[in-house]
Amino acid sequence: MLWDTENGPEDYDEINVVKPGFNSGWEQVMGPIDMAGRRVSDLVQLGGFHYEDPVFSWRQAQGITDIEFLNSTRLGDEYAYNIFVGDIVNGNLYYFKVNKDRTGLELGNPGLDDLVADNDSELEAVTFGTGFDGITDIETGSDGYLYVLRIMATCIA
Repeated sequence: MLWDTENGPEDYDEINVVKPGFNSGWEQVMGPIDMAGRRVSDLVQLGGFHYEDPVFSWRQAQGITDIEFLNSTRLGDEYAYNIFVGDIVNGNLYYFKVNKDRTGLELGNPGLDDLVADNDSELEAVTFGTGFDGITDIETGSDGYLYVLRIMATCIA
């Protein structure tokens, strides 16, 4: 299963599951199509294409940069084979549990039933760590630990 992250220009950064013929609607649809006020018939339609809503969206753009499946039990069984996502705007690291058939997420928060983090409380529900400045890459190391590459803001006077 191929997963990707997609950034909206001002809102609705996304996590998508990409299947053959997948069309995320970029640039006409950001986030769930009903929230964008569009219809599938508004999209460019090539043979065999299909539109699917994101499996998760951030209402306010966070600058989502990377997605990593933790291929290890080193951080504990509850995190193994699930995903971490980073952002460059706030330096947040997000954690998501993948469902049993690995086609979506188990969010466990009633506020996220619409699959969108609409406010600070819902954003906090998926935030695993903060204070990384801007996250540019996430990798599982050969030792099984999760590594986060970040940019550091510096001021030169």
